[in-house]
Amino acid sequence: MGRVSLKDVAEAAGVSAVTASIVLNGSGSGSGSRVRVSAARRAEIQAIAARLGYRVNAAGRILKSKSLSDIGLLFFEETRHIREHAGFTDMNLQFSRISREYGRRYQVDWFDPFRHPDEVPAILTDGLIGGLLIAGNPIGASEQYLRESCTLPIVRLDEPGKHSVRFDPQPAFRQALEYLAATGHRRLGLVNGPETLPYFRNLHSAFRESCARFGLTVDEELFYEADPYGDFALDAVLAGRRLFDRPDRPDAVMVSSGILVKSIVVQALQRGVRIPADASIVAFGTNDWEAYKFVPRLTAVERNYAGIIEAGVAMLCELMDKGAVQVPQVTVPERFSIRDSTANRLA
Repeated sequence: MGRVSLKDVAEAAGVSAVTASIVLNGSGSGSGSRVRVSAARRAEIQAIAARLGYRVNAAGRILKSKSLSDIGLLFFEETRHIREHAGFTDMNLQFSRISREYGRRYQVDWFDPFRHPDEVPAILTDGLIGGLLIAGNPIGASEQYLRESCTLPIVRLDEPGKHSVRFDPQPAFRQALEYLAATGHRRLGLVNGPETLPYFRNLHSAFRESCARFGLTVDEELFYEADPYGDFALDAVLAGRRLFDRPDRPDAVMVSSGILVKSIVVQALQRGVRIPADASIVAFGTNDWEAYKFVPRLTAVERNYAGIIEAGVAMLCELMDKGAVQVPQVTVPERFSIRDSTANRLA
């Protein structure tokens, strides 16, 4: 039989992994925790753990009692999407580089809270790090543990939180629209991400406001909302039809996602629409290497992953060393880069 896990004890005792961790590892047992376990129930869980042969990580418990300078980066995402997330790959590389520059030992882990809703990532409870950056959104037991029991200093990346570092795309996004107006574009299309998310909802508002300011045409028929977790091929085809199967085609299109934008370019070319001679393309919600490793190289609003990780590590180290930070919410501006997928219609 393999080593007995915290999950095994929790299932045998009929409690959550969070409760089992509190009883057996002492995680979240401070005054800030809202989880309370009676003495009788605590003894029962401990007896079950002993019967099953559960062993607490002694090294972790020893380290937990000392001041730790090691830091971690934890990704929450579905397994099938984690390998497709270019941003997480970039964050991982930048985190390793910047942690070394800070002289900090580090750990990186990812966890699928959809596949394991009743479990908590070990990096949160094993006592081997002194602070953590979190990317993505926890649910289930992970979310409960972070909300009620976790005593680690935490900084959220591109998500709201008490301490957070987030991208600010709007200045660069507006700059892209100003550039399109200045180069003679008048009729714009928008392929946006899901507007249930504030990031995309705010960009749609910025699109409308900037188009009005620069005298650009806003036509609801030239708008498409794509779901990055939906049917990618279907979104690409439907967006292509809406934009290019019409006599009054847009002379420029802004497209969310470095992956989707390439399919939109293909959809245009299949209909005889030349890029950028007939229609300019601007990508957003992407990064630099996705934009320039394509023909034509993409004009794009790009996320600065080195910037968000550097700001995140700086905030986390300040929080760990001082117990508080001067600026708990920081934004990192995105960048606008002009390449080959846009043309000057006034030339």
